[in-house]
Amino acid sequence: MRVIERVPLIDEVVGEIRRWLESGNHRVGEKLATERELSESLGVSRSTIREALRVLQALGFVEIKQGRGAFVRRTGEDSDAAIRDWFAQHEFQLLDVMETRAALEPLAVRLAVERATEQEVARIREVLAVFENELQKGDALGLAASDEALHTAIAEASHNKLIRAMDRVLVAALREYRLRSFAVKKNARNALEPHRSLVRAIEDRDANAAMAEMVHHLEISRRDIHQVVDAAERPS
Repeated sequence: MRVIERVPLIDEVVGEIRRWLESGNHRVGEKLATERELSESLGVSRSTIREALRVLQALGFVEIKQGRGAFVRRTGEDSDAAIRDWFAQHEFQLLDVMETRAALEPLAVRLAVERATEQEVARIREVLAVFENELQKGDALGLAASDEALHTAIAEASHNKLIRAMDRVLVAALREYRLRSFAVKKNARNALEPHRSLVRAIEDRDANAAMAEMVHHLEISRRDIHQVVDAAERPS
C-alpha cells in the first residue's frame, strides 16, 4: 500500500484499504494487519485507522472482533448489499428507535426554540455547516458525526435535563445506524434540505414550524429505512 501524502483524511484511508482488499491481497475470513501496522504503512495515526475500519465495517468489507482485530468480510463484492442486509436484520429495532424519536425530538426542538441562547443557536448553525461540508466530501463518518451533533445540540438547547439524558441513550442506539445510513449517498442527500429547514425555523424562533420540520425530517428517515429494507428483500 502507498503512504498517504497529504493531510490524512479518513475517506482517503478508507479508499486505500478498500482498493487493497479489492485487489485480491486478502481472502474472506483472513485477519487484517494490526492498527499499528496499518498506521505505519499508510503514514496516518492509529485513531484514523480505527475510524476508517469502522467505516469499512459499515460498508461490509471488514468485521471488527473485540480484542482480536479486523477480519475481511468482503473483497470485490457489492458493499451496498451488506448495508441493505444490515438494515433488513435490524428493521424492527430501528423502527422502535424511530418511534421514540418521533415522540421526543419535536418536543426537544420546540423547547429549543423557546429557550436556546444565541450562542446555542449559533452552535446549531455551525453544526449544519459542518454537515454540508461533509456531504460535499462524501465522508460517511463525518456525516454521521455531524448529524449526531446537530440533534444533540438541539437537545442541549432544550434546557431539559431528561431530554438531554434521553438524547444520550438515543445517540448510543443510533450510532451504527447513522454510519450505515450515510454510507448510502441518497440518504445523505435526503437529510440536507430537512436539516436546513429545521435550522431556519430555529433561527426564526418559530416553534410550530420547527416541530413540523422535525416531524418531516424523521418521516423521511423512516422512509429511507423502509426503502433500504425493501431493496434487501427484493429478489435480485
